Amino acid sequence: MDAIMKGFRAQVDVKGKLAELYLYKYLKHLEEMGFITDLVWEDRDGKPDFKFKFQNKAIRMECKNLRNEIFKRPQKAYKVEIQKTRNSKDGTNTRSYRIDYFDILAVCMFNQTGKWRFIFIKSSDLEVVPEHPYLLKIMQRVPTEIEHPWKTDLVDVWK
Repeated sequence: MDAIMKGFRAQVDVKGKLAELYLYKYLKHLEEMGFITDLVWEDRDGKPDFKFKFQNKAIRMECKNLRNEIFKRPQKAYKVEIQKTRNSKDGTNTRSYRIDYFDILAVCMFNQTGKWRFIFIKSSDLEVVPEHPYLLKIMQRVPTEIEHPWKTDLVDVWK
């Protein structure tokens, strides 16, 4: 535990895994209630964090934590960084997610609220890189007051 407390990267990794654990518990509850089926928690490079079916459609979900800092302009907003951990060895940008890599982004609010709660958004509603519209921007704005297209309940994402 001392090693984790003294290591920034270790703390980030632990918070990321805790966010996945709390999200898994939420998704498991939705599965038990019959809203989703075939839930799988992935833990492999190159795969979204979760897979499940909603109304018989395959869904891929990525889980990210809010950052500690915020956007101050043009209006105050939380930040979520969405990029892969590693770049390719040849120097090409492989850290940015393609817009079709996952269907839903789950953002853990813990770093800003101290609560293991999540908000959800379709990947198609996220900001893209203007010169490469098939890539998602690495830093995404998250409103401090939840508004469309963000949702506090995963089931509402499809409404």
